[in-house]
Amino acid sequence: MTKSPSSRSLWVARLLWSRFIWRHWRREPKLTLVLLAILALGVAVFLSIRLANKAAVSGFTLFTESISGESDLLVRPLSGSLGDGTLVEIRELLGPRPVGIFPVLEVTAADRDDPEGPLYQLLGTDLVALRNAVNYTEAGTVAPPSEGGATSPDRDEEGRSALGRSDRGYISETLAAAKGLAPGDTLSLVVNGAVAELEIAGVLPDTPLGQPVPERLVLLDLPGLQTLAGREGWLSRVELRVAPGSRYASFLEETETLLREEADDRWTVETPQTRRDTVTTMSAAFRLNLAILSSLALLVGTYLILQAMEASVVKRRSEIAILRSLGVTPREIRLAWMTESLVLGVVGSALGILLGRLLAEGLVGAIARTVNTLYYQTTTSAISLGMGEALFSFAFGVVACVIAALIPAREASRTPPALTMRSGTQGGGLALLRNIPLGAGLVVVALACSQVPPVRTGAGVTIPLGGYAAALFFVLGASILLGLLFRPLALCLRGRGGDPLRSYAASQFRRPEGRHRLTAAGLAVAIGMSAAMGILVSSFESTLTGWIRQMLKADLYVSGVGTSSIANVSILPEETWRAVAGREGVAGVDVLRRYDIVLDGRDTFLAGVAYQDDPERYLRLMWLDPPADDGPRALLPTDDSPVPTWVNESFTRHSGQRKGDVIELPTPEGPKRAIIAGVYADYATETGAVLVARELTSEWFGDDDVSQMSVYVEDGVDVERIRDEMRADFPALSVRTNERLREESLRIFHQTFSVTYALEAIAVIIAVTGLGLALAGLLLERVHELTTLKSLGATRKGIAAATAWEGFGLALTGLVSGFLLSLALGWVLIDVINPQCFGWTLDYAIPWWSLAALAVLTATVAAAVAWVVGFRNANLRSDLSE
Repeated sequence: MTKSPSSRSLWVARLLWSRFIWRHWRREPKLTLVLLAILALGVAVFLSIRLANKAAVSGFTLFTESISGESDLLVRPLSGSLGDGTLVEIRELLGPRPVGIFPVLEVTAADRDDPEGPLYQLLGTDLVALRNAVNYTEAGTVAPPSEGGATSPDRDEEGRSALGRSDRGYISETLAAAKGLAPGDTLSLVVNGAVAELEIAGVLPDTPLGQPVPERLVLLDLPGLQTLAGREGWLSRVELRVAPGSRYASFLEETETLLREEADDRWTVETPQTRRDTVTTMSAAFRLNLAILSSLALLVGTYLILQAMEASVVKRRSEIAILRSLGVTPREIRLAWMTESLVLGVVGSALGILLGRLLAEGLVGAIARTVNTLYYQTTTSAISLGMGEALFSFAFGVVACVIAALIPAREASRTPPALTMRSGTQGGGLALLRNIPLGAGLVVVALACSQVPPVRTGAGVTIPLGGYAAALFFVLGASILLGLLFRPLALCLRGRGGDPLRSYAASQFRRPEGRHRLTAAGLAVAIGMSAAMGILVSSFESTLTGWIRQMLKADLYVSGVGTSSIANVSILPEETWRAVAGREGVAGVDVLRRYDIVLDGRDTFLAGVAYQDDPERYLRLMWLDPPADDGPRALLPTDDSPVPTWVNESFTRHSGQRKGDVIELPTPEGPKRAIIAGVYADYATETGAVLVARELTSEWFGDDDVSQMSVYVEDGVDVERIRDEMRADFPALSVRTNERLREESLRIFHQTFSVTYALEAIAVIIAVTGLGLALAGLLLERVHELTTLKSLGATRKGIAAATAWEGFGLALTGLVSGFLLSLALGWVLIDVINPQCFGWTLDYAIPWWSLAALAVLTATVAAAVAWVVGFRNANLRSDLSE
């Protein structure tokens, strides 16, 4: 009886699932689990980087949002700080409009018991106004601090007022739990070079519907923090909130218009979302590069899946032939193969999402530390796995698995039954890997792409699309051109010793199979990308070391205690730094005062500097475009001409301005015309920086405090003794020797690149695993050759040794081509992508010892894996016949 088309399709589907797919999985559970693990690992790395990126960036918040709800508008100074008089001016400007005004002062502080730990963010605001914040919020969206058993922000649990107090503050629930603190306990902090004992007035709870209170936040009444920090009469910003109601939109528009009209080069008006977007844009290039790196494991994993699926074709040749003989069509076999890859992709990606969520917990801290060091202060937020991120990563993994199975599925469905049953059938791999002219053409295209200028988005983010395209084409070109290495490898491997098994291994490379090429390509990509990252790190370290030697010439360095974070804005009061400079044994000092300014809509550092006159000791920057005079007095204007300035390389990239251009610096005294006299290298921050004479900033800002100072001791004076005496006399200061500061700078550097080391290791592990799977498939294809070798007297260990030589040869091919690829990729990273993204000029440095260690380790592990594979597959009967 003839089956109907529908019943036949159902029968074929059941047959293929039960006898072809499920049966293979049961017979080869280890191989199936390895495939799932590799795919899960690739998806996990990809997802974890995305989640850690998102958490580190979302950790940036305007700290009052956690307590009072989100503000509608922010008024920030264009330079320095806002005066208390700004509040009166804004109130008079807005008149009777229902707008709440919330002044804010932010100051960083360090834990006296853990001075090198994370910074505290001290936030001063009007506690009375904060109590009224609920009047400017939609009902139910904000829980004031006095609700839910929390302490009132203006009185503690015993009813004592916290208004105006500089010794009483509120901390987060998280910090209270972590340190075991309760109301009435004391928190010892270091604020602007002085120790402050702060009594805990109460604990700020998290609100169910609002932002969680940052762990390191300490809330004080505004006048109290102004007194504590020595910032009387000054504000960091003013937040405004419009009362909800039918005229909310019109009042908000009127308020914003009035504030912008009256700004008069004194302040800028933003929304909280605009502020967050502006700040996170600063780190966009860093996060984009990290996201691209996260695709490395999945890319190498795709190579591996392709190899493993091709090995499955070899193992199931006889089954495919039987199915074809039973009338199963090529289309149905191809569909079964794609179904198998789809199921593997679904299961592996689902496992990868779970693993990625766990990996992200470990990565977010490292990424957040890098963001803190280079860009802005962030609180490490909890990992949040949204449906969108999960679906995107899931789809990425499934598509990668299905794409990797396309070529094996095509080969399995097109091979005739008779050829399928024949032993020793060769093939597989990608046909394009044999096209040497195509590989050469791709290298030429890569070189052309490297000359393409970057794309600048509307948000000011620079994206080096040409650099990324160049890297991709270099990878594809190297994957093809490595085929040129097989014949020379065969000659070297055969040698002159006459070892027949070694000659047998060498013969495999005289006419290499497609799977040889694919396996070597997968290893070359992994080695190339890993070694390229090593070259980038080595180049960065070499450049940074030279820069540190150039910059750090003083004997001692003095600053406020705290982590090396871009958000550390602690200052040394005038009486403190002058006392240090006037100590016996001190020959001279260099001082710097940093101010945050907004220049052309971008946050920038304005630094007032004063260097010694001693030509043997004054600081010499690492110039990229040197000024006519780089002496300590060169920054002082000689007449009414624009003020001479020195800017860092990142400033020129962000602003597009060069030496000789005139810029306007915002100051409390109004805009000041300045001319760029020189451009210097700066690897301490990716933010633009402008240096001017401190004599000028003291006049403009009415400020004689400094942010940090370099101390030179007199000849013959014991530096260690001076350091110990300073630490004893000024326990709230950080006093470090030249050598200690260099070590600390390099530690921060290695911390910044800590994520890349894990990615490199994962890529190499995946690639070597792929080599083992590929060799297993190749040996299955040559089962009758192995049987013949055994009948001729070859032992099982001898065959394993031959396989080890073959694996070593594949590893050597991958290493040579991978290292050549890494030289090209390293050049793209250092001379194309890095300058376009970060504006840093680096010296090209190759870590020869690291690459040698990587080569020895990879070749050794590859040979060992190949020996094990050969030993297991050589367990054959010598009398086996066709």
